[in-house]
Amino acid sequence: MTGTPEKRNRLIRPHDLRVVKSRQALRMGLLRLLESRNLENITIKDITNEAGVSYPVFFRQFASKEELLADLATNEVRMLLEQTYATFDPASSSSRALCLYVEGHKAVWRSLLTTGAASAMRAEFARVSAEIGYSGHRANPWLPVELASGFVASGVFEVLAWWLSQPDGYSVEKAIKLLDALVIRTVAEPQNLNLD
Repeated sequence: MTGTPEKRNRLIRPHDLRVVKSRQALRMGLLRLLESRNLENITIKDITNEAGVSYPVFFRQFASKEELLADLATNEVRMLLEQTYATFDPASSSSRALCLYVEGHKAVWRSLLTTGAASAMRAEFARVSAEIGYSGHRANPWLPVELASGFVASGVFEVLAWWLSQPDGYSVEKAIKLLDALVIRTVAEPQNLNLD
């Protein structure tokens, strides 16, 4: 099926229970495959076999495995932000919830951050961070929302990627402290900066 993802999604009724189940199965199938192989070495047939869905079902929902990867990355970022929204509240400088969520899904995040999904995840994170910045109280109103959201997304993903590349003994507590010091405090704590 050709056309944009939005057009395909309208045609397949994205809220239909069968569609929801097959999308989730495809995401999970790709995730399991990414634990042992690079995306370049995974075929769409591999994904459908792992997911237990037919080959045509894949193409009713995605144009390519890269589109599935972007969908998977976007979904995982949304799940992270649903679990950790308070982390980005200016009244809170804690990054504990974020790191604990990632630690609980370490294999998924390690796979996603070492594949082409990292850029899609970062973009979605920046987009949602900007929405939060525009809709809520800001500790530093002088700081442009687009700059802050891009900075936060880049910083969070740099820290997470570095942390997940460390040996398994590297504690979540250290990752929390790094994320808090390098990223969260920078935008969440009020600062007096005169740009005039």
